Formats: sequence, C-alpha cells, structure tokens
Amino acid sequence: MNSLQLLDYLAMFAYFLVLIWIGVAVVRSREKRNQYDSFLAADRNMNLLQTTSSAAATDIGGGFSIAMGGLGFTLGLSGSWMIAVSGLSIVMVSFLMVPKVKRWSDKVKGLTTGDLFAARFDRRTGTLAAVVIGLAWFTFVGGQIIAGGKLLQVTLNMNLTFAVLLSGTIILAYTTMGGLKAVIYTDVFQMIVLMVGIVFIAVPIGLIEIGGWNVMVEKFNSSESTKHLLDWGAVGWRQMLGWFFAVFPVWFISIAAMQRIIAARDVKTAQRGFFLTGIPIEWPLFAVGSTMIGLIARFLIPDLSDPELATPMIIMELLPTGIAGLVIAAYIAAVMSSADSCLMGPVAIFTNDIYKRYLKPESSEEHLVRIARLTTIILGILAIATAYLIPNVLDLILYAYTFGSAGIFFPMLGLLFWSRTTAKGAFWSMLLGGSSAVIYSILGEPLGFAASYLGWLIGLPALIVVSLLTEHSPEENKDLFN
Repeated sequence: MNSLQLLDYLAMFAYFLVLIWIGVAVVRSREKRNQYDSFLAADRNMNLLQTTSSAAATDIGGGFSIAMGGLGFTLGLSGSWMIAVSGLSIVMVSFLMVPKVKRWSDKVKGLTTGDLFAARFDRRTGTLAAVVIGLAWFTFVGGQIIAGGKLLQVTLNMNLTFAVLLSGTIILAYTTMGGLKAVIYTDVFQMIVLMVGIVFIAVPIGLIEIGGWNVMVEKFNSSESTKHLLDWGAVGWRQMLGWFFAVFPVWFISIAAMQRIIAARDVKTAQRGFFLTGIPIEWPLFAVGSTMIGLIARFLIPDLSDPELATPMIIMELLPTGIAGLVIAAYIAAVMSSADSCLMGPVAIFTNDIYKRYLKPESSEEHLVRIARLTTIILGILAIATAYLIPNVLDLILYAYTFGSAGIFFPMLGLLFWSRTTAKGAFWSMLLGGSSAVIYSILGEPLGFAASYLGWLIGLPALIVVSLLTEHSPEENKDLFN
C-alpha cells in the first residue's frame, strides 16, 4: 500500500486551516445580542447554497461514505438503493413537512422537535420526543467518529483506538467553538470537497486504473461469486424492505433536518434545498459514486478483510500524491459535517428542552450559550466512548435510525396530518413503539425480522387506538399550522 507524501499532508493541512478560519470568522462576527439564536439556529437566514450543502453533507457524511464503500464491495451497484431510500425520504419531506414546520418555527421562534411536540400536544409529550430524538442522534455521532477513526487508521497508519480518540477530539473542539452557524458555513466547503473527491476524482481515476468499465463488467461476469455486483436487483426485497423501514422515516424525525428547516431564510429556500439534496445529490451522484468506489476495491483488492476499509484503501492505492491528501481531507470533511451536525442536535435538545424549560427558564442568552458549549464537551466525550465500544459504522447508524424511527415517526405524521391525534396517543405511541424496538434489538431479533418492523407494528396502532379513546387536553393546539 502506498504511503502519504509531504504534498498530501500539505493538502490536508491547508484544508483544515480553511475550516478553522471559517469557524473563527463566524464566531467573531456573531452579535452579542443574538448569541443563542446564532449558536442553535444559525440566525434563521441561510441561503439556498448553505441550506442544500448543509442538509446533504450532514446525511451523506463520514458514516455513509465509509459504509457505502463497504456495501459496494459486498453487494455492488444494488447497495446504492440504501441512499436512494434516503433521497426519496428527503424529497417527500420537502413537500409534506418543510412548509408547515418552517412557518411554525418562524412564527414562534421554535428550535427543536421537542418544541414542536410541546406546542402541538403538551409539555410531557414534547419532553419525551426530545429525549428519544436526542438519544438516537447521540448514537449517530458515534458512528461518524468510528468512520473517522477507520479512515485515519488506514491512511495515516494509526492505532484504531488512538485514531478514534483523535477523530472525536477534532470534531468536539470544532463543534464547541462554532455552533450551528459555523457548522452550516463550513458544510458548504465540505460538501464541495466531498463531491469532487468522490465523483470527479476517485471514481474516474479508479476506472482508468482497472482499464475501464467494460473490463470491470467482463471480470465480474466471469465468476458466479461476483456476477451479483453488477445486478441492480441483487440486494433482494427483504433487505430493501429493511432499509425502507429503517431509513425512510429518518428525515421526518431528524433533529438535523429540523435545524436546517429552522435555519433556512424562508419556506422556498428550505423546500428547494431539501429537494436538491434528495435529487440529484443523494441519488444518483453520491449513491452511485460511493458504491463504485467499493466495486473498484473489489476488482483491485478482492481479499480485503474489512469491506468498510475499501474507501480508504482505494485512496491510498490509486490516487496520486497531493490528490490523495485532498480526497482524504474530503472524507474527513464528511465525518466532520455529519458528526458536528448530529452532536448539535442533542446539545440543542438538552439546552432548550431540558435546561431552559425545566432547570433555569429565566437564563440569559450568554448563560445558555455557555451551557450549550459545556453540554457539547460532555456529550462529545460520551460519544467518543460509545464509538470505541461499538466499532461498526453501519450497524451503529442503523441502530440510531431504528431507535428514532420506531418511536417518533408515526407521532410526527399524526402531528402534521391527523388533527384527531391526541397528546396521550402520541405519548404512548412513542413509548411503546420505541421501547419495543429497543427490547427486541437487545434480544437479538429472535424472529428474524428487523426491530424497526416491530416498532412500526406497535407504534401505529397505539397512536390510532389511544387517540380515538381519549380527548384533546386543554394544553393541546389542534390548529398549530393554521
């Protein structure tokens, strides 16, 4: 395997210097009187480029970048359907959810999913929603940190434990400094570098190295063990259904999505930004590009022991000096863009939905920003520990998705579209759907189907039955979006 040269390190250093400069510039420009809104809502004034780049970078970041290379290595082109499901989800969100949530947040200065649920239902339901979402996205942070650790392990020849610690520390320091506004500003730069690195540099060079697409087709079709790699339907309906149940609900319940909707300049900006993230960025550009990296690795390094190392190995084996450093920086950018965004979610939830709502309602903006930074440090350290204990990127991401989607998805749909939904219906749907999925996961999914299935099967009936058997409480606002 090739080793990095001085020019590679210079390219990486220059890249991170730009990110630090962006972060520092944002912090210096922040107005003292708007610190809290800037830190957690990016001043609610992000343009189309910023909204699109940040939404895309957050979703297709380090975890998916590394994991999709692994799926390309094992499943081939059909692995790209996983990202297609995510793209479909965000397109649906752009039409069905964005307008309602954006108008509500601008009207009352709402910040989180907990705020939304408390405004529609009641304080208890809002707090439960905040806790469920916060825990799910805290787990997601761990997946991004593992991705960064694996990338550093291979490209810089580091011990995995040290690489995870270093990756987590960089993410933690950056997020603590910048808040959501700095995260979104840097996401623009990160997204450009990531897409150029994957789609326009790594894939073309890889195809040239192996002799072109036709050579790949001929080799894979010559063996029964690799024919499936070029079959778009090889993944099978069971796996596709599992991805759908686990991934499709995510954008409807994502705290990162909520923050981007809130941070956008207006409804049209938010809608267009989310649509462009789904099509064409997630599908087909990123979905096909990232799985192609895995296919190229399968062609060149068929005996690779860990498929999730396909992406960093291809970078090290194929790319020329300087370009390798830039593409490594692109993948580290992907890690950062997802991890800092997903860490900001739990930070916002604790600061806004727990500390401000229950502990110190009269806190000043300066005090709340200090609490947000302290929370970032504490949760970041815990996320690093979680990443070290569960060293598998895709499993960790899907666990976070399952946990959140099983508990929040149907209550969110009820909140948005069914006025008969009651606070008790939403509360018990979250509690029963989410807890059943978690318990079933702990038991090892004994019946052979995904835990998210059970969460859906229990959460939806619970929402409908309890809502029909109970009445709206005085605290509820059925006309929230009118």
